[in-house]
Amino acid sequence: MKSLILLAFFLAIIVTGCGKSDNQTSGNDKNNMQPDKNSDQQTLQVSSGDKSIEIHTSGMTCTGCEKTIKTKVKKVEGVKDVIADFNTNVVKASFDPGKTNQEAISEAIKSAGYEVLSVKQF
Repeated sequence: MKSLILLAFFLAIIVTGCGKSDNQTSGNDKNNMQPDKNSDQQTLQVSSGDKSIEIHTSGMTCTGCEKTIKTKVKKVEGVKDVIADFNTNVVKASFDPGKTNQEAISEAIKSAGYEVLSVKQF
């Protein structure tokens, strides 16, 4: 019975990833996480008339964190593309300035449980 409980516990950890969920923070133990091999090769898509921003964050520890942030930011109306990199704790986004702004994108990141340290608009 104990082994079944332990197995269920470990499966729950594997399925949920790093343990971070909305509005929670976790430690920065990056040594146990595998980097996304494509993160350095990704290019932000920016169309004519769009703006782009680079947001320095705190709290991303794995590719699951990257996916969480990308999902939240993509839900902001007017966001065209998002790249998140837990190795650098940087999120890049392109957006239609007629539909959204950097504050709305920063709020989406905060609502996912991550801290926004600085924002640069291009």
